[in-house]
Amino acid sequence: MNESAPAVEVVRLEFRDERTPYSGRFHDVYFSALDGISESRYVYLDGSGYLAALARENRRIEVGEIGFGVGLNFILTLDVFLKEAKPGQTLHYHAFERYPVHLDDLKRLYAAYPELAEASGMLLDHYPLLTPGVHSLRLAGGRVRLWLSLGDAKEQMSLSDFRVAHWYWDGFAPRQNPDAFDPGLFREVSRLSRPRAKGASFTSAGWVRRAIEASGFRIEKRPGFGKKRECIRAELDSEPPHQLQPLPPWFSNERVIPISPQSGPVGIIGAGLAGTAVARRLAESGYEVLILDPEGPGQRTSGNPLGLYNLQISKKPNPISRFAQAAIAEFLRELQELQVPHHTGILRTDLREAGPLMESAYPEDSYEITSRGIRLKVCGVVNPKELCRIRIDHPGIRLIRKRVTSVESTGNGFRIHVQEGPPIECAQVVTTLGAEYRLPDPQPPVIPHLDPIPMRPIRGQIILVPPMETSRGLQETLVEEGYASPVLPEISGVDAHLIGATYQAKTVLPDQEEIDRDLLIRESAKWPEFSGLNPSGSIQSRVGWRLSSPDKLPLIGPLCDPVLVAGLYGNAFRGGPVKTLPPIPVAPGEWTLTALGSRGITFSAIGSLLLADWMTGERLSIELDLIEHLHPARFFIRKLKRPGIS
Repeated sequence: MNESAPAVEVVRLEFRDERTPYSGRFHDVYFSALDGISESRYVYLDGSGYLAALARENRRIEVGEIGFGVGLNFILTLDVFLKEAKPGQTLHYHAFERYPVHLDDLKRLYAAYPELAEASGMLLDHYPLLTPGVHSLRLAGGRVRLWLSLGDAKEQMSLSDFRVAHWYWDGFAPRQNPDAFDPGLFREVSRLSRPRAKGASFTSAGWVRRAIEASGFRIEKRPGFGKKRECIRAELDSEPPHQLQPLPPWFSNERVIPISPQSGPVGIIGAGLAGTAVARRLAESGYEVLILDPEGPGQRTSGNPLGLYNLQISKKPNPISRFAQAAIAEFLRELQELQVPHHTGILRTDLREAGPLMESAYPEDSYEITSRGIRLKVCGVVNPKELCRIRIDHPGIRLIRKRVTSVESTGNGFRIHVQEGPPIECAQVVTTLGAEYRLPDPQPPVIPHLDPIPMRPIRGQIILVPPMETSRGLQETLVEEGYASPVLPEISGVDAHLIGATYQAKTVLPDQEEIDRDLLIRESAKWPEFSGLNPSGSIQSRVGWRLSSPDKLPLIGPLCDPVLVAGLYGNAFRGGPVKTLPPIPVAPGEWTLTALGSRGITFSAIGSLLLADWMTGERLSIELDLIEHLHPARFFIRKLKRPGIS
């Protein structure tokens, strides 16, 4: 995403009547209450060939839409799928929208359409936080996936990679909304199309037809619906033009061989926030998962009684802020889907105005200004250990309480050696260990392709403070430099406030725990609720270690051998040819999700989604220019790019 790209604009509907939504921006109805449903079925579902494919094919059906609007085309597509799909069919739907509609207005609209209640209810129940970028929604038990990309459609498409067989081109009238029919946009449509892909639109304007034809589609006019004279459908008249992928070759995934549930179990090393999140994603997709951890789920740093899920605020978009924004949106979906106990409400006492949130493109209804600061209405706290437990509560996941000593490739799979007992055989292996991977006690396992990556453990300490007369009434988590929670025994399991957290990256002194306890007590005095906290009172400390990378972003994706990477790309970074370079040489079947730093709760949600889709060959649910900031091989590439490297 370009830093100067306009933010997503959440719009409110106007209603001509309860069944007719109207756009004040484009001065047009989204659809007509009289015949809008029938028109959409005729123009898009029939015109694009979707209905014929649903009746004819037994495999996955891929649909793309430019102009999601109020979601009517998706709801109709989903409605037909739920009623008519064969047992083995699945639906993938890729939609793009610059002006998403507020959830409250969608609820009002579809309350007037009870005939669409099942399909519209699924969309409304999973409707995302309306932030820029890609939102991945799983519906109908995972048989249906909706990727809703918010922002400029041409830009979002240029940062995507998938293949569609049926297109809906549904902007408002071309004169009012020319961006939805831009020639450059249709070139991206062509790039993202399957051979012989079909598309349909309500408009037959000459300049729109010429833009579609110039991108390789053959246009056919057909009678319009109702009083409209004609509409169009189109078919890609040739193979999609070969173009370079959005990623450079050293971060492409062309050498990654997708796995299938029949290929054998997936072994996951570590049952913290990262490991349990990956295990859940794969199990929900039908994979057998073996998760290895001698202490069980969420026992190390993930074992704090409470942890924050919070917004990352930045003056300008950057890789960390963009990834963190995708992370909070994905975690909110997981929170709802798994029904994780949580407490909502964070009060940022260091913020007095909404400017930073607006610049970070968070929707206005996600926060409010109060006399003490800005209240983040969508953020809060959960119990990380309970989150881990809920994630692995699935019949496809088996927890093995053994300590891993090493991982060995067998050529067609892996042998995970454990401290006691026979080795564990698996088809793929995912390393999700946290700071224990870089701490000497106990001896960490040997993971050859992960060992060379630079990572370091970061010490963090919290304190548990008994409630006082001034603090017992606290209802929200206070956040500034550090944080302080309300007393939430029903979630945390303790009758105490949690105050944290330190960040100790350098030398740890022998009396560090006492030093940090006193530091946290002093810092909490900035809040009136804790200004009278007695250092000699009944205060408990808990120390944990986080694993962090040099650029503060996690490692997500396939592992690579740095020697092979250097041999393949070293010459190119010294002036050799780049365009003809092959894809990065990955270590087949070896993956990682680690180095989540201090944002393990939210980063594990989006990280596990990306990793699971990467492993199974699905579309990655993020703008692809971020992959080079997440790929485990990025540090090898950066080292090769430095001048003077021999």
